[in-house]
Amino acid sequence: MLWAASATVAAMTNQVGEDLPPLPGPDATDDERGRAIEARLAARYGAPSLEHFRHTYASCGAEWPGDEEIRRRHIVAS
Repeated sequence: MLWAASATVAAMTNQVGEDLPPLPGPDATDDERGRAIEARLAARYGAPSLEHFRHTYASCGAEWPGDEEIRRRHIVAS
């Protein structure tokens, strides 16, 4: 069972050879941390499309800020 725990820790600490953007440093702002996490998720799983963002805003009852504003705020698939 030791191998399973080691594999889990390796996956969680990104020690499995994946080429992902770096994590932010300890002195990073909240915005820098958020952007770094978003970049890593997009690199690993792909960026969401505008349709995904539209669905999310609609499901929360939030007003849609517009395509260009979403592209400015987030990484969006082409």
